[in-house]
Amino acid sequence: MKETYLIHGTSTRDDDWFPWLEEAAKPEIKVNRLAMPEAFAPHLADWQQFLDQQLPTDPGLTLVAHSLGCISAIKFVQRHPELENVNLVLVAPFDRPLPNSPMLDEFVKEPVGYHQVAPRLHKAVVITAKNDWIAPFENAEQIAQRLGAKLIVNKMGGHYLAGDGFTEFPQVLDELKWTLAD
Repeated sequence: MKETYLIHGTSTRDDDWFPWLEEAAKPEIKVNRLAMPEAFAPHLADWQQFLDQQLPTDPGLTLVAHSLGCISAIKFVQRHPELENVNLVLVAPFDRPLPNSPMLDEFVKEPVGYHQVAPRLHKAVVITAKNDWIAPFENAEQIAQRLGAKLIVNKMGGHYLAGDGFTEFPQVLDELKWTLAD
């Protein structure tokens, strides 16, 4: 069984499409839904420490991330130069301040060293929506380009939250399987 880790954003491990992905991926893939600390009032240092404690640094690490979880996943890879052949599935990512979420600014204050991360990726995909009302899809497109990632821009989807109609997300499962295929 292949293993992956899911890093949520400012929600919980039990929200949105996360529980569905864990069940739908079985028995082929074990999805470990991390419970990020203080998700509704997150702090960069706490999240970095948590990920450093919870995630392995073995070659072939696979991460699925949503929203704030995406920049956290990318920076985790950046902080761990021993990581190689990393797979990333990034849903609604951003790497710059969001006007309506100033509490998240500390996560994007320091620029990402994409030149350090991209060469250590095996496969990566960015999924975004043109009508994302939180993280502009243009920023997600830039992230995909900087990572050398496959880019999927859906016309509709919002921020891929349950409130946007996403309690299931087959596209993420398909892309997760793609990243894990040799």
